[in-house]
Amino acid sequence: MSEVLHQTIHPLWLLVAAAFGAGIGALLGRWGRTALIDEAERLAAELARSEAQGRDQTRQTAKLRNEQRALSNLTRLLPNIARDLNRSDLDERQIPRLVFNLVDSIFEPEQVLLYLVRQLERGPVLQLVDRAGSAEVPPAAIRVKLGDGKIGWVAEAKVEMLADDWLNSTRTEGRTIEDNHPSLKLDYIGPLLQHQEGREQLLGVLCIGGPQARPRDEKQMLLMVTNLASIAYTNSRNMRVLRDLANHDGLTGLLNKRYFMSQRLGLLINAAERDGQPLSVFIFDIDHFKKYNDTNGHLAGDEVLKSVATVLRENLRPGDVACRYGGEEFIVAMSGTRDADGLAASERIRAAIERTKFPRGETQPLGCVTISGGIAQFPVDGTNSNDLILHADQALYQAKAAGRNRIAKYRGVDIGSDPGDDIVIIPRGEAGETS
Repeated sequence: MSEVLHQTIHPLWLLVAAAFGAGIGALLGRWGRTALIDEAERLAAELARSEAQGRDQTRQTAKLRNEQRALSNLTRLLPNIARDLNRSDLDERQIPRLVFNLVDSIFEPEQVLLYLVRQLERGPVLQLVDRAGSAEVPPAAIRVKLGDGKIGWVAEAKVEMLADDWLNSTRTEGRTIEDNHPSLKLDYIGPLLQHQEGREQLLGVLCIGGPQARPRDEKQMLLMVTNLASIAYTNSRNMRVLRDLANHDGLTGLLNKRYFMSQRLGLLINAAERDGQPLSVFIFDIDHFKKYNDTNGHLAGDEVLKSVATVLRENLRPGDVACRYGGEEFIVAMSGTRDADGLAASERIRAAIERTKFPRGETQPLGCVTISGGIAQFPVDGTNSNDLILHADQALYQAKAAGRNRIAKYRGVDIGSDPGDDIVIIPRGEAGETS
């Protein structure tokens, strides 16, 4: 019995074992496939992370390389640009190009715009003075009112703004500031400020768009550029004021003798010779000026000198250059004037002064303040400053000898002629008719 039972159970165990083994095998097979899938997915994710990290590292490397290149460019250019921007003889018209070179070395932008403050009758505006980049600036953006759009807002607020700053409403006191024009690229906008006596005076606004290089401290870099530009404009304008003070007479505001003789008259003569054009030199002084001073005092005499200079300026033609030669003597250089034109211009000045009501002018011997003058012409009466002034001065003394309040013209002496014929006295009111 037991043997029969044993023979019966043994195959059953074999069947159960076989079934169990098959189930375990199937289960292990399923687990193995799942594990493989999971492992493959894990490896794929790891690979994706590695690729992302590689791309990020590539971007970081490129960024570092760009920053290093920008820093290298800045280190190379900054000393020269800073020196040029700080030159005492820097012409204001040269400043934009120097600033743009500095901007390009740092940001490599697509567009740069430089606005300067211009005072108009209706108030200050921002005037576009120069730009860099291929994009055209629309007419509506050539002149910007303070407070108008992002450019005008920066001008009023006097703060630097980056592109992301406009998204922060606390920077704009809750206001939404619109672009000045869709075509303008305004990634960086900074004001040019002059700090004087505790106040900030707005000089202009610098706009930078489409930067290909973004330095680590963008705002500090922008601030450095605008500060250098501000210093350059301040220095250039201060030096211009000093030059004007050095080259102009302190009382009348006309050019002084030193500058007129050493610079302006020589340049005008050179230009006349180069272009084959005439030039007239008109010298005059105030009749009986010593008597006016003695009668009315030197302060009153100074007022007459200032008033004569004002009348003179009002009657100059475009391009004429006037100078206070010394004391009560004045000189006017008139380019492109032949005999008739020079005489007519001189007579207009004489007549205008005679018509002017000067304080106590009636005390003068001629009943009013008048002038006497002489005129000489390049090249017939002289080919250099000294000869022209000498001959015009000789004509002036002949005008005085003829009774004052009149103009005399120097006339070159021909060989064999009477030396007394070298001066022509022009009757008052007839200068325009004389050839």
